This record gives sequence, structure tokens and C-alpha cells, in this order.
Amino acid sequence: MIELRYLYAIASARTSAPIASKQLRGIEGGRVEPIVEGALLAATSVVPASEYEEGPLNERLQDLAWLAPRAALHQEVNAQLLELAGTVLPLSFGAIYRGAAGVRALLRSRAEDLQQRLTALEGRAEWIVAVERAPDLEAQGAAVDDALRALDAEIASAAPGRAFLLGKRRGEVAREERRARDAAIGQETAAAIEPVAERIYRERLIDDAETSAVARFSVLTPRRRDADLAAAVQRLSASSAARGYRVRLSGRQGAEDGGDLVAESVAIVRAAHADRDQGAQIGSERLPARAQPPSQAAGHHREDDVVDGAP
Repeated sequence: MIELRYLYAIASARTSAPIASKQLRGIEGGRVEPIVEGALLAATSVVPASEYEEGPLNERLQDLAWLAPRAALHQEVNAQLLELAGTVLPLSFGAIYRGAAGVRALLRSRAEDLQQRLTALEGRAEWIVAVERAPDLEAQGAAVDDALRALDAEIASAAPGRAFLLGKRRGEVAREERRARDAAIGQETAAAIEPVAERIYRERLIDDAETSAVARFSVLTPRRRDADLAAAVQRLSASSAARGYRVRLSGRQGAEDGGDLVAESVAIVRAAHADRDQGAQIGSERLPARAQPPSQAAGHHREDDVVDGAP
């Protein structure tokens, strides 16, 4: 059976010893091992073909309960690699190559490009700033629109039939108000973090009142500004602008600049919206999309020993 290698990130070969000695555990419990080729290394672990070959993987991508913990572990491994290596090129979730030979071939064929990317990202890290709606926005103290107050009063005194129609109208007004509040906190968040960031990319999220996610920003910062970013998020969280919302800073890791490497791998998970694949820009390089709940899972097709999943 062909060995499948899950690729987390690429770093300088000089960091091979600390990565190997740390004995990190990755997806499915596999040991994270550096594969060195020239001046570069790839941090990988072996994953079972029974789950990560095309057919089985496509089925499992539909299962958020299966995907979510593995995507989280992918991020955890890359965060640890950043601490060990100093500068890394993390790949999006789901980059899988056929054996160590496939990984070495990648490092050889893209050596100059990868080295340039590593050099460009020295001293930088990427953070995630997420904005979430409180479980009960009004209960958290968010202002209720005058139109909603008027409708509530009218519903309370209306006959059953009219109350039903007014209730439907209230739902429409509430949706519009929610969207306006969500847009406002998104703008406030971008304005708060912009002064300390080199690059900001706002990921596209599904507009759904049933989910708590309102906005998610990938923020590229010099490491000397880490504390400034944390302070900016804390100030926003404590402000009246964030009333009814949670603003969270998480996951310092290497700035994602794996670019089109993921497209050369055996499998790739793309986000729910195809237009997210446009990615953010770091200089002239594309920042790949992050894994999100797979409402539209990637398809797969073969090209020799490589499969490219297109959104």
C-alpha cells in the first residue's frame, strides 16, 4: 500500500533537529517528522490511506464532527512548528502527498521559490481575530431598534391573525437589524486592528443567524507588534461597540504563504464559498484559504500521482 504523507508546513532545513526531537503528534496520532531536501524541510506525518485516499476522504469531508478536530489539530501543529522553527510556510488543511518521495520532489522542484517565501516572512506571524454573536444578542444588552419595539407593542395588542402577520414582519425587521449590527462590528474590528497589521484579510462567511460567527480576520503582523495587536483586541472587546459580541484573538502561527503548493497535493479541503479561494495577498503571493465547515466539499481527480481538489 502506498504511504500517504500529510504536509503541515515547510521550513528551513536548519530546524530539522529541534522539530525531530520534539516528537510532535499530528493528525491521527502520527509522529510529525521532518523530511529534508537541500536547504528546506517539510514537516509531515503518515496518515492512513483507509481514511485519506480520495474516496474515503471525500465522504468524511461532509462530516463536520470528523473534520473539525482534525482541522484544529492541523493549526496546533503549525503553531508548535512556528515556535520551533521561527519561520514556517504552513499549508491549508488537507495537503497530502504520496510518500516521502512525493514530498522531496516538491521541495526540489520549488526550492528557489520556497526559499524566497521563507525569507520574506521572517519575523512575521499570522493571528486570527474572530467576532462571534452572543447567544442572545438582546439579552447581552444590544440596543433594540425602535421599529422592533413598535412591532412588539402592536403584536401584544393584535388579534391572532394580525399578530401572526406582524410576527413575520418582525422577523424580517430583526434580520435586517442583525445584519446592520454585524456589519458595524465588522467595520469596528477592522479599524481597531489595522494600525498594527501589515496585512488584513477578511474571510467570507455564510450569513446565517443560526451560527455565531460574524467576522473572521487573518492578520499578518511583525512579531514585535504581537502585544499591540492583543491590546487593540482587548480594548475593542471592552468597548460599547462590541456590546452583544465576543471578539477573540487566537492562534499565532506562521504567515500562511503556501500559495499554490496545496494545489499540487493529493487532496485539499477548500472553504464553503468558492470565491474565498481568491485568498489574501502577501506581497505578490497568494495566501491560501483556511478550512471551514464543508458545505461544499472539494472534488478530486487524478493527474498521474497527484489529485487536485477544486472548489
